Amino acid sequence: MDETALRIMQLAAQGFCCSQIMIKLSLDDMGEENISLVRAMAGLCEGSGTGDLCGVASGAACVLALYSAKGSAEEQALDCAPLLLAQFMDWFKGSATSWGGIRCDDIIAFNGGRKPEVCGNIMVRARETLLGILAEHNIDPSLPKEQAGAR
Repeated sequence: MDETALRIMQLAAQGFCCSQIMIKLSLDDMGEENISLVRAMAGLCEGSGTGDLCGVASGAACVLALYSAKGSAEEQALDCAPLLLAQFMDWFKGSATSWGGIRCDDIIAFNGGRKPEVCGNIMVRARETLLGILAEHNIDPSLPKEQAGAR
C-alpha cells in the first residue's frame, strides 16, 4: 500500500467523504489547513446527496480549480483552467466503465454495495491522474495558486 492509499484510508476512517478527501490531500500537499473549505466540500459527498456525479470527480474538479481558477476580483484564472478540467473529466469518463459509471449510485450498484476499497481505489487513481495533469501544465501541487503565480 502506498502513502496516498494509506492517507486516504486514514481520512476515510476519520469520517471524511471522497470529495473532502480529495481536497484534503491537496491541502496537505500545500501544507495548509482550511476547515471551511473541507466542510464545504461535504456538499459534494455521495453525488451531492442525490447519487449523481461521483464525489471523487466533483472533488477533483474543485482541486483543479483550487490551483487554476479565479478567486478574487483582482486575480485571473490560468489560461489552462478549462483544459485541466476537460482532461480530468475525459480520463474519469473513460475509466468509469471499470468501476460502473460516473454516478455515485451507479458505482455502488455495479460493485454490489458501498465498499471502501472501491472508492479508495478510484481516489488513488484520480489522485495520480490529477498530479499528472498538474505536472503536464507545470503547476506545482505544493504551492497555492497565489505563490505559484509569483514565481
